[in-house]
Amino acid sequence: MNESTLIIFLFAIAIGAYVQTVTGFAMGLIIMGITASLQLMPISFIAAVISLTGLTNVTLAVYKNHDHIHWQVVRTIMTGFVPAVLAGIFLLYYLDKASTQLLQLILGIVIMLGGVLLILKPHPNPKKPSPYFSFLAGTASGLMGGLFSTSAPPLIFYLYKQQLTIKEIRNTLLMIFMIGSLMRITTISIQGNITKEILLFALFSLPIVFLFTWLGKKYPPALSDINMRRAAFGLLIILGVSTTLTAW
Repeated sequence: MNESTLIIFLFAIAIGAYVQTVTGFAMGLIIMGITASLQLMPISFIAAVISLTGLTNVTLAVYKNHDHIHWQVVRTIMTGFVPAVLAGIFLLYYLDKASTQLLQLILGIVIMLGGVLLILKPHPNPKKPSPYFSFLAGTASGLMGGLFSTSAPPLIFYLYKQQLTIKEIRNTLLMIFMIGSLMRITTISIQGNITKEILLFALFSLPIVFLFTWLGKKYPPALSDINMRRAAFGLLIILGVSTTLTAW
C-alpha cells in the first residue's frame, strides 16, 4: 500500500481516537467510514487494524476509571454479545471473499443507521429493561462488532435507556469495546488472518492513538456534550451515504 493510503488511514485513526475518547464511542465507525468510502483497503483488513488500535484506545481511556463501569450491565449484554461477535467475524470473511460490493453496501447502511440511531437518544426508562431487550441489544452490537469492529450504535441506544450517569455510560461502553476487541483479535489470530501488513499498519497507528487519546482527555473540544455528539452523528451519516454510493 502506498504512502498516501497510510496518511489517510492515520488521519482517520486520529479523528476516531479523539472522538471516542471524548464521547465514549464512534472510533470504529469513523475509521471504517472514511477508509471504506474511499475504498482504500479491504473491509476485513480495516476491521482487524481497528481491533488492534481500538484496544489501545479503550485501555487508555478507561484507565483509572474502572470504578465507573456498571458491571451488571456488562454481564447482561455479554449473553448476546459474545456469540454474535463470533458469528459476525465468520460472516465477514465469507462475504469478503464472496462479494466485496455487497459487504461495502451493508457497511454503508450500517453506518447511516448508526448515525440516525445515535441521534435518537432515548429517555431513561424507570423500569429495568426486559431480558429479551438486553439480549437483542447485545446480539445486534456483537454482530456489528464482529463484522466491522463497530459495535457502538445498539449499545448507545440500550445504555441511554438505563438509569446511568454519562460517566457510567461512557466507561461501560469502553469496557464492552475492550472485550469485543480482545475477542476479535483472538479469533482472527487463531484463523491466521492477522498478517504482517495488518500488524505494520497497527504499529504505525499506535503513536497516533496515544497522542489523540491524550488530547481528547486533556483538551476536550469547546463544545457542549450534545453538540459534540451531533457533530459526530452528522459525520457518520455523511460517511454512511458516501460508503453506500461507492458500493454501487
